Amino acid sequence: MFSLKKKLGRDKKKSQIEDDEGSTKAPSPSPTPLPSIANSVTTTVSNVRRTSEPLTNSVPRPVHLERLTSEPAALGASSTFGLTERSRSRSIDRRNDPLGLTIIHEPTIPPLCDLIFVHGLGGTSRATWAKGRDLNYFWPQKWLPSEPGIGDARILSFGYNANFAAAGPAPITGIADFARDLLYSMKYAKSENLEELELGQRPIIFIVHSMDVDGISFEQAYVLGKDNPIYSGMVSSISAVVFLATPHRGSNLAEMLNRILAASIFNHSPKLYVSELKHGSQTIEALNDQFRHVAPRLKIMSFYETLPTSVGLKRMVVVEKDSATTGYPNEISKSMNADHHTVCKFDGTQNADYISVRNALKTLITEVCSMGYVKAGELEQGLSPAEHLESLLGICENHQDDLEFFTKRWTAGTCEWILSHPKFIEWVREEEESPTILWLHALPGSGKSILSSFIINHLLKESFCVYYFFRFGDQSRRSVSTCLRTMAYQIAEQLPQFRHVLIDIKSSSKTLEKADPKTIWDKLFVGILFKLKFPTTMHWVIDALDESDHPQLLVEMMQDIAKSSAPIKMILVSRQNDDLMATFDRLSVVVPSVYLPFEDTKRDIRTCVEKEVYYMRAPQDFKSLVTERLVSGANGNFLWASLALVEVMRCNTREDLDQTLETIPSGMEQLYKRIEGNIIEKSKDRPQDRKLGHMILTWVACSRRPLVLQELTQALQPEFSVILDLRYTISRVCGQFVIVDTSERLVMIHQTARDYIMTTDSILAVNAAEAHEKLFTKCLLVLEGKWHRRGFDRQSGDQDFVHYAVTSWAYHFNLTSIDSDEPMLQLASFLKGNSILAWIVWLAQQNQLKVLVYTSKIMTLYVRRKRGRYGSTNPLLHRLQELDLVESWATDLLKLVGKFGQNLTTSPLSIYQEIPPFCPKGSMIYQHFEQKAPSPPPLQVEGITQDVWDDSLAKISLGPKTQTVAVICSGPQFAVLTGAGAINLYDSTTFEFQRTLLHAERVCALCFSGCSNLLATYGFRTTKVWSVKTGNIMYQVRNPLGSRAFTITFAAENTELVIGSNDRLIRVAKLTVANPAWFALHPGLLKEDTSLDRPVHNVPWRIAFNSSVTCVAVAYRGSPLCVWSLDPPELIRRCMRSQEYAGNAWTVVDQMIWHPQSEEVIGLYMGGHVFRWNPWDDTRQELQAYGSILASSPEGKFFVIGDSNGTIKLYNFQHFALIYQLSCENLMNDICFSPDSKRLYDLRGQFCNVWGPNALLRADESVEHESDIASEIASIPTAAVSEAVAEVRDQITALGVQFSGRHQAIGNEVGIVSLIDSMKGDHSPFQLCGSEVPLSIAYLAWSDDEQYLASAELTGKVVVKEVHLDNRRGSTVTPKFDVKLQVSPEGIQQILLDKEGAKLLVKNGPVVTIWSSTEGSILESDGTSIMSPDTRWIKHPKDSSLLLTFSPTQVRLYRWKDLSEVAVFDMPKPLIRSNTQRSQMMDEVDDLDQDLKIGSIYTNASGSHLLFNTVKATNAGQEHFSSIIQTSTLKPSSGGSILSPTLIPSVIQRQIEIPLGLLPKQRIIFLDKDYWMCSWRVGASATTEKVQRYYCLPKDWLNVECLKLCALLADGRFLIPYNGELAVIKSAAMSHW
Repeated sequence: MFSLKKKLGRDKKKSQIEDDEGSTKAPSPSPTPLPSIANSVTTTVSNVRRTSEPLTNSVPRPVHLERLTSEPAALGASSTFGLTERSRSRSIDRRNDPLGLTIIHEPTIPPLCDLIFVHGLGGTSRATWAKGRDLNYFWPQKWLPSEPGIGDARILSFGYNANFAAAGPAPITGIADFARDLLYSMKYAKSENLEELELGQRPIIFIVHSMDVDGISFEQAYVLGKDNPIYSGMVSSISAVVFLATPHRGSNLAEMLNRILAASIFNHSPKLYVSELKHGSQTIEALNDQFRHVAPRLKIMSFYETLPTSVGLKRMVVVEKDSATTGYPNEISKSMNADHHTVCKFDGTQNADYISVRNALKTLITEVCSMGYVKAGELEQGLSPAEHLESLLGICENHQDDLEFFTKRWTAGTCEWILSHPKFIEWVREEEESPTILWLHALPGSGKSILSSFIINHLLKESFCVYYFFRFGDQSRRSVSTCLRTMAYQIAEQLPQFRHVLIDIKSSSKTLEKADPKTIWDKLFVGILFKLKFPTTMHWVIDALDESDHPQLLVEMMQDIAKSSAPIKMILVSRQNDDLMATFDRLSVVVPSVYLPFEDTKRDIRTCVEKEVYYMRAPQDFKSLVTERLVSGANGNFLWASLALVEVMRCNTREDLDQTLETIPSGMEQLYKRIEGNIIEKSKDRPQDRKLGHMILTWVACSRRPLVLQELTQALQPEFSVILDLRYTISRVCGQFVIVDTSERLVMIHQTARDYIMTTDSILAVNAAEAHEKLFTKCLLVLEGKWHRRGFDRQSGDQDFVHYAVTSWAYHFNLTSIDSDEPMLQLASFLKGNSILAWIVWLAQQNQLKVLVYTSKIMTLYVRRKRGRYGSTNPLLHRLQELDLVESWATDLLKLVGKFGQNLTTSPLSIYQEIPPFCPKGSMIYQHFEQKAPSPPPLQVEGITQDVWDDSLAKISLGPKTQTVAVICSGPQFAVLTGAGAINLYDSTTFEFQRTLLHAERVCALCFSGCSNLLATYGFRTTKVWSVKTGNIMYQVRNPLGSRAFTITFAAENTELVIGSNDRLIRVAKLTVANPAWFALHPGLLKEDTSLDRPVHNVPWRIAFNSSVTCVAVAYRGSPLCVWSLDPPELIRRCMRSQEYAGNAWTVVDQMIWHPQSEEVIGLYMGGHVFRWNPWDDTRQELQAYGSILASSPEGKFFVIGDSNGTIKLYNFQHFALIYQLSCENLMNDICFSPDSKRLYDLRGQFCNVWGPNALLRADESVEHESDIASEIASIPTAAVSEAVAEVRDQITALGVQFSGRHQAIGNEVGIVSLIDSMKGDHSPFQLCGSEVPLSIAYLAWSDDEQYLASAELTGKVVVKEVHLDNRRGSTVTPKFDVKLQVSPEGIQQILLDKEGAKLLVKNGPVVTIWSSTEGSILESDGTSIMSPDTRWIKHPKDSSLLLTFSPTQVRLYRWKDLSEVAVFDMPKPLIRSNTQRSQMMDEVDDLDQDLKIGSIYTNASGSHLLFNTVKATNAGQEHFSSIIQTSTLKPSSGGSILSPTLIPSVIQRQIEIPLGLLPKQRIIFLDKDYWMCSWRVGASATTEKVQRYYCLPKDWLNVECLKLCALLADGRFLIPYNGELAVIKSAAMSHW
């Protein structure tokens, strides 16, 4: 930079200097001199710099400047420039103002947010904001840091070369260039220590001034950045903007500036961005159109000038109010008493305009930095960050409740000893050698949790602290998973950068509520938190570690704290036991740890006792005696002291006190026995009290979670009448065993008290198995008593306990005795009644379908245990019928979630009538429906022979000539690669097609980015990176000649691509540079000799990177598998086997992958073994398994193998055991897991199959109260392998539909044509004929008299046959005529038969030909063919001699006999919704030929109306537009007219996914976006008459090919192919019209 001395020298040489945006006429005050800025180092990441400014690579943290606390001194004599000589000496040469992004204030604490100042046209990064270019008035640096609430923000200034007075062309010439420069600077700027600025990790507020490009550049940057995956995360943190005189609608000054610059004698060149600023410019209008869609996500404040500005000889208001305000609803605007130059410069802190801007910034900072701060991207889903985090982490309870509970039990003056303990002081110290983990351990009842709460409260006042209390009495709070998720939530509350990353995870992955502890730890803590840098030490406190479900696992995971980039310290509090001691000993080797046993608690006990005894009405000497007796008797046990103190305080006389003190036992067990004895004694004459006390103890000791008082009141009824004061009653009948905490929850006084009650042999003893049977019975009785068709009775007063019963009965059922049949009989009764469906409805309404899966697990586990028990008992006593019922319902509950989960969530009541008919006939759901439904049932599904559930969820066809190659999944979508280099994207939940990406060459590798918004494809010549959202190519890299990638992956936070190729090289391409290119990483790494015993040419044939891209595994045909480290580049180990195979100590590895959450490799040996191998310690496991394809679930719980027979084998990784096998005949090409690990996707031929194995569903869904039975459930997979068989039928490829007839023709993929009767019988097909070559039937068509049927095969053979229908003897066919066509490249597109079956129309590509039958069986062309591209033909509904052809612009009438044109009708331009508009306005489509195509055409039963569907291709897929035409208008005599179709209102049109036809009473029938069968009365008001829904198609029926063939009949029956059969669906509601 420059010193003030040099600057003053330059100033003296200058003859005249204008202000940064014009001359400042008013004199400037002479402020106090500033410290020298000679040592202030400035950086930029901009490529645009003045040659006089030295280049640096860091952003400075300048010396803090004192704030002006008073108004400037009186003005001195004016200089030439209107400044005093002194102030002129302090003015800055704007040419030396820094470019790029510069830190001008760094707070001493972690910044609350970032303020970024951007100057305007002609300005610079400092001069713009300093009055008279005097740094004393550089208010962003001088004044704002001292403002309360603003100084805690980091303040930055951005400079760019926007000097309109600069001669010659500017390096940056357009608004888009400014915007890209700003984005680049924000993303890649560094601090003075070359550390990342981490913009985007906290809220960002922009302050922009205009003359006149910066505000518009901000808008452009925001629009560009949100769609660019590299910048989108950062841009989404922009939460507010302050505009200072920014022209949002252009400025008249733009044209004037361009003219002045062009005519200047100094040859100043006009700038493109100036012309872009004029009123009505296309740049501004287009930008405004884009920005208005994202503006509602931002807080906007606009200040506008009111004084004219001198420009040459003129004075004018540069930016008028209407241009300086956006006009958006959320904008706040205010005038300023300033011109365009002084709107951003102030003469003191008392300046009214400065105060306005300061107050605006303070308000914005307060709003955006609270927990309610919402990143722009989050508003799209309408959720706050807290709601996002709660959804991701599954947080449903307030973690502060436990802290509050124990804090209220703390006595002032106690626990303070810990603060002065040497080991605690050593732990607290910030020194590097101080211990990281402090383990506090003590005996039960020693006050550990009270001490924990004291430490937490102390740390919360002093530092960054998060905490968790394990609670023995609450199953949900014993889970390590809950602990980690709760702590992650607390960290996200206090650490913005962590919060932002979690919210980004929420948008691209499933909730972590069901994840296991290791997955949560690796993903959130090791993978995210430990990589973040924050200046303060983070403290963790975890209490009652020994009460968790897996304490050793939690301690073992803490070893990873050593990897944290920022300081983290932890206190663990627990009892001491041998297992924990051994675990901590191992931990201390990796992480510095200290132990602190607190055995001497007498001082704290004395303090507590003295405080209570103080209020005793007794002499002081007696109080002292009581205190000493209690302290000595407690023997360090707080619990004993507190319980004994209660008895002492109840004494009324000194004799009572003496007797109590003498008789209080010394140990806890004896004390509990005394309390128990007192309860029994008091209730000996009140047996009802004793019964009530025992029932309360049962609920408190055995409930899944602590009940609140209101729930317990309801649970005790009707056995016990309403209790007036339950809190008092509990203390009377339960003594000191039960307490009510601050949240009115009932808990045992201590875990030792619960243990005593569960093991004592007194009349108060609670037998666990018997207790759970009682509670299970009570839950079922409540559910059965509250049954209602729409769920449970919500008007009753016991809804609190109903909620508990609904979610907890399975928990108690699991813990009943396996020797008792009574629970199973009660459950069987429940399953047979109406309450089972009401229970499902309630869970669906509460979005609690995961309870169904948990219940299925419990029922399956119970059945297996029961069958095992039956093996040793008398068969005559077995209740096999009830057991089979429970087992069947366990399967049904799983399948309901897997196949109908989305339907249930959106329409819970569909479980009664709409879902059961689609279930297999042998399922309990269907049988329950069949028994309860009226006759005839409201919904019937016939034609499907499936009697049992299968695991198929969907079968997606990619086209008859398509060869599938690879399938990958990530986030909300999965991608299927075809042999032609096309990539089809589908929704991973609904399986809906999204778009096709055409690479235009064969692709050998592809992958998703970590955040799922990018897809990389490696072709023969180029690598392309696609935006998944838009389908646009974001980057393109030319590939090395002859190099073929085996694998490709994203790295470095998705800014790099890494490949491993056949030329033994690993290459990297950086996506952050202008023109990405491949460069070799460690070129010699993979070229080292890996052979062992013979020279071979080791060419890799499999390569795989680990998840962090730090290691690579390489398999060779002639060498063992090798694992290499990339940093440092070295060979880690070769994969050798423990014994020789075929004379070798190693075996060729056919396939291998890295486990996503560990350092292990999973692979397949050539010859038939699957193995897991840790290359670091060289440990391995092997299993006999034949396979050729391998994939792992995202979290690593499972891996799957596909073999050459098409069989899928699913393995549990932890147990390394086979748990599921699916047999399917077709050869498999590839397989992968869904992002949520619930499903499998495989490729077979042209199909992508989606499977939902029960094993995956059970493993994925979990609830918190599973922890006690987790190990037992985990053993289920190893007990037996679940086997399934997928029946593969020949798929239906064509339908010949008689709209008003009863017989429907079916053609399949092997050339067989069959008939079904759609009105009577079981709709089973009857085979008519088969083709000579087993190829697909492409089209079928009936004659009007239903006597002739035409079929077209893929080979081009068209056959017409006479059909003889005989319901008694069966139908027969007689060939009438056929023809062999030369099929066009587009294929045969349509066939039609005339009324008598004598003429056949064939549309072969764009050519339409009429064929006529002659004598014999020969077809002859009439010699008439016409070109008719992009049209669809139908027979005229009213005139059998005419044909109709539809195009997007016209309807034409032709004659059957000679294809002569009779009439032409023009269609009005269709009105299609514009995706760029938020409103419901309709826009005319101009480019009809390119965008619009005719879809389906239907007629009603009478033929009076036609429904036709127009399809418009959009970036998001397809938009459908349906209209209705009266057939009477399509007459030859009406030719030349413009048709007037009936339009479907846009609010209805937006719901239509597939139009199906017209039924009586003018009802249009369609499938909506969720695939519900719907109707709406044409002509009705869209606001008053809503769409009527009837039933929803299961998602495994939503095959694209099947949906293309589905058809509606005149009586309302619906035909749709499913797995090679034709389903006939009849809705009673639809058939009544």
